[in-house]
Amino acid sequence: MNYIYDILLNFHPEYYEFYDWNPSDKITHIRKIPLFRISRKQLEDIKNKKIKLEDQFLNIINYKSEKFKRNEILKIKYAAIFSDTKEAIAVMLNKYGLIVMKSSLTIDENEDAVDNAKFQRETTINYNVIEEKKHDNFKTRFEIENKKFIENELEKIYKDKNQKKLSYICLECFGNQEPNIDKAFNKLKKEINKFNENFHKIFNFFQLTKQK
Repeated sequence: MNYIYDILLNFHPEYYEFYDWNPSDKITHIRKIPLFRISRKQLEDIKNKKIKLEDQFLNIINYKSEKFKRNEILKIKYAAIFSDTKEAIAVMLNKYGLIVMKSSLTIDENEDAVDNAKFQRETTINYNVIEEKKHDNFKTRFEIENKKFIENELEKIYKDKNQKKLSYICLECFGNQEPNIDKAFNKLKKEINKFNENFHKIFNFFQLTKQK
């Protein structure tokens, strides 16, 4: 089995490119992790969709990865790096074979993984696509994460029937209040999909109210 050694990974449920890493992210220092060369289509599926791999692959990678933690070396049950010789992606799986965490690699470490993969034979991994919805590569991490934050906050005040807050946000965004709570909620839901100035106004409103 081929391995990549001594790399930094930034695992999240969603896939983020290296340039979208945040200073506050929890970085995992990997001691070693198995590397597999796969096709471009398989890499795109793993990168962008919700994937469940077959048990046979879990048996192959079972406790083959290790990470540094303080003065210890800990084993990781199910983890691997996949590369199509163009780019590489690291994943962590649960006991059912579902990919639950993904990480891009730093620029230099991505190049190393890609170069190593070129010397491997292509592996065909068997998996099922659980969810077809793709990650939107045209949106930044800020937009993806904060859209979810706004949606959750809007849902909360709508369920609490807080017409006053919804009407105030409409005033900030559109210049007039909306007395009908359902219309206000629906207008704001549509607005946050545009990622325009109003998106930032709504985000800032909820940021301020969260801090109080």
